[in-house]
Amino acid sequence: KLFDFGAGYNYPPPSGPAVYYNTVDRIDFSNETTSAPGNNLPEGVSWGAAVSSNSYGYYGAGYIPESPYVTNEVIRLDFSSETTSLPTNNLPQARYFVGATSSSSYGYFGGGERVPTTPSLDTVDRIDFSNETTSAPGNNLPQGRENLAACSSNSYGYFGGGLTPNSPSPVVTRYNTIDRIDFSNETTSA
Repeated sequence: KLFDFGAGYNYPPPSGPAVYYNTVDRIDFSNETTSAPGNNLPEGVSWGAAVSSNSYGYYGAGYIPESPYVTNEVIRLDFSSETTSLPTNNLPQARYFVGATSSSSYGYFGGGERVPTTPSLDTVDRIDFSNETTSAPGNNLPQGRENLAACSSNSYGYFGGGLTPNSPSPVVTRYNTIDRIDFSNETTSA
């Protein structure tokens, strides 16, 4: 079963505040039906990313509707019971607009932004699936960017696309580059 963590954001209607979602949606691979299993995230969050081991899914980082707004929290989904919880280890750095990819042993969160108008990040944070500890392994993406996506093979993780704002101008630089993380030694390259 694949879980879309369901976190998200709805732009504010003309007469009300923005809505941040905490719902978890599920797709059953055997018949491609979708459902909401009923165990939601502890709070509404948007613009984070998710990785998974064989037993758990982890949603990390993101933007929350209350101060300090940007979070480093990690939320865990237990695939066997479909319940969510907060493991004690958060990512080393709060940010949002991140991409995430995973090997069989680790999940990697890359890029993003700390708060609006700060430079886009190139950092990569790691969660160890064996003990849920988090760290910054030290090999960052070749360039800072946010709003990127990621995927993986058995050997490599790939971070693609994204953008960087050109502050104070409203113009942004958009990327078509793909950066790679080698799961065997955690080195990164374009």
